[in-house]
Amino acid sequence: MRTHARTAQDTEDFGGRLATSRPPKDTALAVLYLTGELGAGKTTFARGFLRALGVAEAVPSPVFALSADRLAAYWTEMITGEPRLVQIAAEPEQRRSVLIQRSKLLRFPDLVTVEFVALAPDRSSLALYSRARYGRSDFGVNRRRVLRWLSRLQQIAGAAR
Repeated sequence: MRTHARTAQDTEDFGGRLATSRPPKDTALAVLYLTGELGAGKTTFARGFLRALGVAEAVPSPVFALSADRLAAYWTEMITGEPRLVQIAAEPEQRRSVLIQRSKLLRFPDLVTVEFVALAPDRSSLALYSRARYGRSDFGVNRRRVLRWLSRLQQIAGAAR
C-alpha cells in the first residue's frame, strides 16, 4: 500500500486508519517497522496509530549518540541479571532479539522483542515491545517494564558518552 500525506494531520489520520484496519488482536502477530529520515513523520504516524488503539499517554522514542552495535552491547549489559529472562530467538543481521520474561508468582510468559535501529553511523534507536502471551490484561506490567528498561538504558548509554 502506498499513500501520500500532505500534512502532519494527514499522517496521523493515516496511522489511525491503519490501526483500525488491522486483523483482530488474537488472530495474528504483526510487527510494524517504520523507517525514514529525521522528520519524515514516523512519530506522527505512530501517535495516530496508537491513539486509535486507545493509548493516550506519550510514548518515548529515544535516540542515542551511539552506533546500533554499541547500543546493543549496552542493552546486553543492562538485561544481564534480569530475573526469569531468557532469549528465545536472535536475528543478528537485523539486530533483533526475542526474549521471554516470566512473571514472578505464576510464571506467565511475557514476550519481549527488541530491535536496534541505525539512524546514522553514530546515532541509533531501538524498537522495544513487551506483551503478555496470555490473558486480556497484564495490569500495566509490560508498559512499566519497557519504561524501566528504557530509563536504565538511557542512564547506562548516557554515562558512557
